[in-house]
Parts: sequence; structure tokens; C-alpha cells
Amino acid sequence: MPIIKNTGYLWHRKYINWQSGRQLLGVSESHAGKPVNFADQAAIYALYDKDFKCIYVGQAGRGETKGLYDRLKDHALEDYLFCRWGRFSWWGFYSVENLEKQDYDKQFKINTNVNEIMDMVESLIIRVNPSTLNMALGKLKGVEWFYQEAEFEEQRAEYERLKKICSSIRKKRLHNNGPQRIANRSSSR
Repeated sequence: MPIIKNTGYLWHRKYINWQSGRQLLGVSESHAGKPVNFADQAAIYALYDKDFKCIYVGQAGRGETKGLYDRLKDHALEDYLFCRWGRFSWWGFYSVENLEKQDYDKQFKINTNVNEIMDMVESLIIRVNPSTLNMALGKLKGVEWFYQEAEFEEQRAEYERLKKICSSIRKKRLHNNGPQRIANRSSSR
């Protein structure tokens, strides 16, 4: 069982409602698009500026401290970082099942070896700092990747909009030029 259970990479701050709701919604293929709320996740997280430069790394949900949403909210509204970051990544320790049951047991029994731990730490360092020259992204075995729900839905809507435009253009081209082009090819042979 991996130490890190799930992750969200370069989620956008603008999709988080800091005024109400306490939601950090993510979707993954393995959960059939059903949103999962990571607000109470215990995690390592990184904040990025507009150029995707990592400007801060922190922990959330350690001991009696706040979960991921609350730590990010502090950075978004209350501390010196409030205007310096636009995206964040996180690596969570609770499984989706633990989050859904609100089972936040702080004691973990970990059955792993040094190689797995080294792979995980290497992967985290590479991913926290995307400007490195590492070609490989490292190995996060068994970690479930989540996309930020709001950004995923916005991109899906934009994809569908562009698909309709392309389809419309194809139909117009076929209607306007299709038969003529075919006739021109036949007469030139």
C-alpha cells in the first residue's frame, strides 16, 4: 500500500470558493467522474506563481491542525502569500474511502522498503519543481491522480464547443467545395 494515496497536480486557485463550502473537488477515471472532496486531506502541498515556479511547500492536516482546504485558504486570504500564487499541487495521505467516511486516523502502518520511499521522495521533489531538467517524472506507484473538477468541466465544455465548430466548418466545406473538387479531379485525369 503506497504512503501517498492520491494527488492533484497544478490545480487552479480561481476555481476554489474561499467564502463558503469547504470544497476541493477532484475527479478521476477510477471513480467514474464522481467528485471527491479533498478539503480534509492530510497532505504535502506546493504553491506556484504565474510562471509555474514553486514558491512555497507546506503540510496540511498534521496532528490537530487544519486540512488541506483550510491551509490553502490561509494562504489565499490571510498571509503574506495571498497575492503571490495561482496554482497548487498536493500529495495526500488519506484514501478516498477514509475521506468519505471521515476516518482520519493519524496512525499509519506502512509496509514498504527503502527503494519505494526513495522513489516517492524523488518523484515529489521533481514534481514540486517542474523547471528541473529531469526527463523522468519519478515513480509514484499506486497513487491515484485527480483532476480539479471545475477546471476539468471547463475544459470539457471548451472541447465540446470547439468540436461543434470544427464539425460545422467541415460540413460547410463539404457542402461548398466537395462536389466541385471531385468533379475537377475527374476532368483532369
